[in-house]
Amino acid sequence: MEFLDKLVLPQSEHHLHLLEYILMLTLILFLPYLSALTGSTLLSVWFNKKGRRSGDAKYLRFSKSLIDLVTFNKSITFGLGIIPILSAMFCYAQLLHLGETSVSLSLLFSLITFIISVIAVYAYKHSFHLQDLLSLLKNENKDENIDESTKSEIDNYRWKNANLNKRSGLYGIIFLFITAYLFIGAMELASESNRWGSDYPFLNIIFSLSTFTYFLYFILLSIAVTSAIVLYTFFRPNADHNIFDQDYLGFVKNYALKSGLISTITLPLFILLNIISTDGNSLSFGIYLIAVLAFLLLMLISIFYYIMIKESSAKYSSSVVFMLLIFFSFMVIKDHSAFNTSYSQHINVLAKEYTKYETEFKSQFGGAAVEISGADIYNGRCIACHQFDRKVVGPPYNETLPKYEGKIEDLVKYILNPKKINPEYPAMPNQGLKPSEAKAVAEYIMQTYQSGK
Repeated sequence: MEFLDKLVLPQSEHHLHLLEYILMLTLILFLPYLSALTGSTLLSVWFNKKGRRSGDAKYLRFSKSLIDLVTFNKSITFGLGIIPILSAMFCYAQLLHLGETSVSLSLLFSLITFIISVIAVYAYKHSFHLQDLLSLLKNENKDENIDESTKSEIDNYRWKNANLNKRSGLYGIIFLFITAYLFIGAMELASESNRWGSDYPFLNIIFSLSTFTYFLYFILLSIAVTSAIVLYTFFRPNADHNIFDQDYLGFVKNYALKSGLISTITLPLFILLNIISTDGNSLSFGIYLIAVLAFLLLMLISIFYYIMIKESSAKYSSSVVFMLLIFFSFMVIKDHSAFNTSYSQHINVLAKEYTKYETEFKSQFGGAAVEISGADIYNGRCIACHQFDRKVVGPPYNETLPKYEGKIEDLVKYILNPKKINPEYPAMPNQGLKPSEAKAVAEYIMQTYQSGK
């Protein structure tokens, strides 16, 4: 995205790592909210449709309760929805600068579809309440002497509102699905560097097996999260149970427990499919370990659901909600680990770009960087303890440098953080060098050693 590239400033390696942590925090905030919003809207639309077909008031009542769960405050939509998408978009724009990906473009489209979906979802919510008001108005005027035109107008409003309820709910879930798919696709593309730089980058997001499997398990997870929230909202210890009749509470408990158990049991299969479909270069031992922990956590959640079904209670609902939040953290850490694995080479490119930018910036304002001399550092700090051909305090370089040939970065790391290796010599003290100084002296002593062979 050209306009985002213009906003990107080269960042140091330290700042890039900081952006990674901000991105991870953003995902931990956004994904649970998106799953709750998606799951509650999906189940609400499904129960609403079932209620209209069967004429059972319990389905319609539950449909209204579901959509009210996550739309009680518009500021939450802004704080946990719009802001995190913007944060993720700019974090990825910085981290994947020069990577030639369509990640930020996909996130921009997901932001647009998210805003559309929120408008539709709130229209869907308010159509329920307007429907209640119109029904109340009709009942109050049923026995009164009002003209037929007024009755016809009320019926017309009810018909229009019913259509709005049907269409807005459907549009809401469609655009939420698109939002989730595009956002997940952006995450998956960022974690698979072998797909960067494609001639058709946006198609890499849409037609991706890993994105599709991730999307499927996200939908199942959304149902599990919504079921847990319903149980906690309706049956927590301090909930006011007097506002609902027992028949309706039994109906809610039955559906929430069954849907929660089925979705939780099915989740491991789709997570496994997602791991299998992910590029192998993005996987690591840590990712497999986190996946195993996530599977064990899902098994524990399933056991809690099973116990609650057997006992016909919701006493573990708060524990299930808490464990699902931990599960989200596991999955975000897994995705972030995959991104780090794929991103490890690209960060070096960005670090070099920053060094170039810093040098040009200083030069532009008359503060060009002073050239670092490895020879001066050696003569000022190293020569007191090290010679090339004889032992002083430390071992001669001719004995230690052969193992670092072709591995200059390892030598730099050792100079920056020295450790005791040879018991015949004292440990080398840390010289407090900057990374650029350590690299300069490492290159100097290696060049001197090689020229003297």
